[in-house]
Amino acid sequence: MQLPALNQAQHRLCFFRLDPQFRLAPLTPLPIDSLPLPDPAISLLDQLPDADRLRLEQACARGQASRLGLTLAGHRWQCHLAPADRGHWLLSADMGYPTRADELGLLEWQLQQEWDRQPGPLLDRLPALMDTLLGQLQADRVILWRYYDTEELLRPLYSQGLPFVLRPVRGERRYLRTLQQRGGLSYSHCAQQPLLSAFDYLAADGIQHRLDVPLPAGSGQTGLLSLEYSHPRSPVTPADLQFVATIAARVATLLDSAPAGDPLPLDGEGLLARLTPLLCRHTGQDFFNQLMVQLAGLTGAAMALVGLQHSRTDQIRVLTCYRDGQLQAPFSYRLAGTPCSFSHSGSSQVCVYPSGIAARFPEDTLLAEQGFESYIGLSLKDETGLPMGIMALLFRHSLAEPAPLRQLLEQLEPRVRAELLRRRDQEALMVAAAAFETQEGIFITDGRLHIQRVNQAFARMSGYQPESLIGESALALRIDCPHTAGVETITQAIEHKGWWQGEQRLLRADGVELPVSVRFSQMRDGLGVVHHVGCVEDISGQKADKQRIEQMAYFDELTGLHNRRFMVEHIAHTVALAEHESSRGALLLIDLDDFKNINDSLGYASGDSLLGQVAERLGAFCRQQEGSSLARIGSDEFLLLCPNLGHGFTAAKTRAEQLANALREQFLLPFQLDGLRLHLSASLGVSLFPVAGLELEEYMRQADTANHMAKRIAPGSHVFFSQEMADEVQERLRLSNALQQALKDQELELHFQPQFGVSDNRRLGVEALLRWQPPGRKAVPPGHFIPVAEETSLICDIGDWVLRQACARIQDWQREGVDAGRVSVNISARHFHSQDFVSRLALLLQQFPASPGRLTLEVTEGVILENLQESRARMSQIKALGVGLSIDDFGTGYSSFAYLRELPVDEIKLDRSFIQHIDQRPQDKAIIACLLELAAILQLTVVAEGVETEQQLASLAELGCPAYQGFLRARPMTEPQLRSWLAQQKNEKGVGVN
Repeated sequence: MQLPALNQAQHRLCFFRLDPQFRLAPLTPLPIDSLPLPDPAISLLDQLPDADRLRLEQACARGQASRLGLTLAGHRWQCHLAPADRGHWLLSADMGYPTRADELGLLEWQLQQEWDRQPGPLLDRLPALMDTLLGQLQADRVILWRYYDTEELLRPLYSQGLPFVLRPVRGERRYLRTLQQRGGLSYSHCAQQPLLSAFDYLAADGIQHRLDVPLPAGSGQTGLLSLEYSHPRSPVTPADLQFVATIAARVATLLDSAPAGDPLPLDGEGLLARLTPLLCRHTGQDFFNQLMVQLAGLTGAAMALVGLQHSRTDQIRVLTCYRDGQLQAPFSYRLAGTPCSFSHSGSSQVCVYPSGIAARFPEDTLLAEQGFESYIGLSLKDETGLPMGIMALLFRHSLAEPAPLRQLLEQLEPRVRAELLRRRDQEALMVAAAAFETQEGIFITDGRLHIQRVNQAFARMSGYQPESLIGESALALRIDCPHTAGVETITQAIEHKGWWQGEQRLLRADGVELPVSVRFSQMRDGLGVVHHVGCVEDISGQKADKQRIEQMAYFDELTGLHNRRFMVEHIAHTVALAEHESSRGALLLIDLDDFKNINDSLGYASGDSLLGQVAERLGAFCRQQEGSSLARIGSDEFLLLCPNLGHGFTAAKTRAEQLANALREQFLLPFQLDGLRLHLSASLGVSLFPVAGLELEEYMRQADTANHMAKRIAPGSHVFFSQEMADEVQERLRLSNALQQALKDQELELHFQPQFGVSDNRRLGVEALLRWQPPGRKAVPPGHFIPVAEETSLICDIGDWVLRQACARIQDWQREGVDAGRVSVNISARHFHSQDFVSRLALLLQQFPASPGRLTLEVTEGVILENLQESRARMSQIKALGVGLSIDDFGTGYSSFAYLRELPVDEIKLDRSFIQHIDQRPQDKAIIACLLELAAILQLTVVAEGVETEQQLASLAELGCPAYQGFLRARPMTEPQLRSWLAQQKNEKGVGVN
């Protein structure tokens, strides 16, 4: 927001040396860096307009000090030239504003001359004056506001430019005081400015920039002039403000001028201009009285009236009627049979009867008695569109040209409607005071706020007898509280606005404090005596609800710790404070290891009890760390915020390392749970703050990333976040998205590696291996993308695709007579344990009937032992479908193989780690011998993986291993390559498959 002072001097003085060749060199720094300087290597004469060049030459020729103006690069310099030694000159320049300021000054002078030559009323030329403002300042809208001090309202009187609904706004004192002190206010992004909060239409109308200048009135202000822009504009210059202030001062004098008394043949705009001072000065009943008098005088109407109408009746209650030069006593009349009946029965806003109204409405005897000939009326609607009032003009002559009057009434409608609404609301308050005995606490006071009467609801609320409160000050029942308004604030609001509303604390008769909401409304009785009606509502229940809602919003219900929402807001405040104080802190995200197993095995109630104990232990640790905060942000995740760990990175990281080690020690002692001693560990991710340019939400994300890394390294460890971690996470996310797209784009394919008999190299079958070959790029190794797929459900989609492709190949090979033997397919843990795995496999086998008996599924030991009972049942179902089962990477994960006797498996595959050194390490050979003996006892086939040398194959033959696969005989190959390889093998050896 820019707040330039209108009359504040702004010095832009700079000193230069001018040599005999008229080259200009600065002697002092420029007051504004953006101002352009003349080229010091070129004569100043060559850089000036002809007229300025001539004046400078003449001034130097005279050899005397002189003043002159020079225009340089679009800026006007006011210069003082003084001779120095050896033909040099000292030039001081007030480096003024763009030459456009001179144009505004010239236009201002021209307007002043015009006003002086034509001293008559200028309200007729108000649209042209506003057009000048819109054109010269490139504004999109100009609004003229009048300020009413008694109501503290700003009422819009006139607008030009973009459409604008003439609605009053609250005239906030801080805004008006600042406007008066500074002489003008300029705003950018004005919809976000607190000073403009009352102008709630700005955002809806798309106003981005606004310039406000007060309308002066002695020591105060009578209103303001607003220029609004729906586009960004350059900063407002003092010249701009001066120009707007000049027009604002002229408008202020016009608002206080009296309108001409004789009716003139003006159009609607002219008539409205004549009424503008009236619209600005008056409100309430005075407004209606003055408006009817002035309307009759300006339009030549014989009678002018305005009245309130109830939406469900046809009765008009006249508030003001002016007829034949005097105001009439208030009266009421029925709409039926009168010209005003259009308001109740029709939808038009203005109704005109240009002649013959007495004959048209014979039931309205007043028309004939007074000799009225013509009529024009305005129907006023409330906020719901229902009839609320009527304003009418009646004439004793015909209306030849009613269009100007129609235009005038339509332009008056917003202001008259607002005054009628205000009048209706005032009367509604008096009716409300009569309905006294309600469930709401009500009391009535005199002008000094001494209680005159209370209802039973207020007596019960306060605990006093009604009689004992009579004569007491209503303000004496309140308790002073720093968070509520004081006595002076309340009394001043009632005095200036006629009402006050706010929260107070009521002191009951029993000494208990009760929070209440109080509203004071000023009213006058039939004799004009001032009273106040106080409405009191017990808000203790609301307070308790609010406190309970805040507790739910910012605290975790289970542990009583702060929750994620609180911590997000608290992190923002803490990081901002750390940046301001140049200190460092840390976020430590604590995630319990294997907590899901505790919930699954012991139940959620036990899990919740354990979380409560963890929260107590962590809370005690947190209280020992000054300034730290603890929150539960997830099921088994806690976040510790530790500020002020040091001013340097090394010191902060050292201190955070100590905190992480101390936190891990909190889990060394077991937890007691229903007689059980549970040992629990937690992994920690640490993120240091502040980091330049980092968004606030990134700190928790960094701690979460570091926590995941800690879990991958080892449960119970802690890891500090580094950019490499973020890069790895981003790369895995990129790879996951690319892999999902690759599955849709058919970039995945199957390769096949043959399996052989050890003793005779007979071909036994093939293993299907997944490969990813993006078009035009290098193939992605399975070791890169398979782990990424296994972390998500994408591995199930890929597994389904692999099974479908393998079964389709088996079906095609059988139909075409290609004898590849059995086909082995690897199945991941997530895929194997998915809910409908067996049913989808059965459906696939029905679609490809050649697959049963030729398809073998390979699963690892870890897949089986995740849930042995479920695995046994699932494997039995798979065997029943005619599919073989093999245990892959056998012997690498578990030392006990007792589970083998319980599972319906056909084959075990020895991991390549046993085969690599079988010809060099007797220990590996001994292990394989034991495994082969175990397989023989359990009647299982054994396949050795990764055979690459003849020595390895010879050792396997020596031990009696029945089958193998590896690079020694065949590498993985595509299906066309496999077909060619099979054909070649058949031609060379003529061997088949057992």
